[in-house]
Parts: sequence; structure tokens; C-alpha cells
Amino acid sequence: MTFPTELADTQKRKMIPVTTVTQDIDAPIGEVWAIVSAWGSEKLWFPNMMRSSLEGFGVGSVRTLTFKPGDFTVSERLEAVDPLAHTLSYALIRNPDHDRAKYPRGSIVLDDLGGAKTRFTWSCKASWVDENFKAEFVNMITGMYSEAIDCLGKLLAASEER
Repeated sequence: MTFPTELADTQKRKMIPVTTVTQDIDAPIGEVWAIVSAWGSEKLWFPNMMRSSLEGFGVGSVRTLTFKPGDFTVSERLEAVDPLAHTLSYALIRNPDHDRAKYPRGSIVLDDLGGAKTRFTWSCKASWVDENFKAEFVNMITGMYSEAIDCLGKLLAASEER
């Protein structure tokens, strides 16, 4: 499988914010990080995930995610991971909406709020989004991020009850 080459430095500087979702989870940052940083295991916690697979390991590895009912598949390359800062970033390298959103990128930042609570911030940016697609794209990404964070919070709450 081949993927587009890295963005030129000039294109990287022209990224525009698409959306940011911030939610608090009732779980210690280490527990949240253990799941979120397990790149390629999204089927375990991401809603509507039909299939997830991984090529490679660590930075540069590519996860491919297929969402139910199976007609929406993306591939994302892990670009950076900082376990001390609890951050990771990735680039969409296979995107069904590539003609309407160019070079989308995501980043996750976890902040320790103390008292077994974690702030989860998930952001998306792109170099360009078609004006006729922007509202739909923002709603789709915002909904996906919010639902995934909710599911992760419920998964961790359920593990506490055991």
C-alpha cells in the first residue's frame, strides 16, 4: 500500500483549525493514556468500529479503521507521541473525502486534573476544506470525537465497577 508523501513545509504552516472537542473523563490520566496510546487498537473503544488494523509500530505506523456498516475506511499515520506530555498526533493519509478536505490531521492532548480525572482534548485541522463541505465535516468530526471520548469514559467507569 502506498501513501502520499509528507506535506511540504509551506503547506504545514497553512493548516487551519477544523474543530476541537474537550471533555473530562472520570479516570486517572495513566488509565486513559494506556488505551488512547495503543495505536491500532481502536476497535476496543471507538464506537461503530467494524475493523482496525496496524502496519508497523510506533511513529510512522499506519492504522486503518473501517466504520460500520463497512463503507467508510480511513488510514492514519502516527506522526508524534509524547508519553510524558500525554500527547499524540496523526495524519489522515487515506481519506474518502480527500477532494473536499485536504491533509486532515488530528491531535490528542490529555491533562491530569487530579482526583482521578483527566481532560481529553481532541483537535482536527486541515490545509483546506471546501466551503460547501465545511459544516458537514465539522459536524462529522466533532460527533465522532465526542462519541469516542464518551465511550472511553464509559469503558473506564465500567472497569472501575468490577
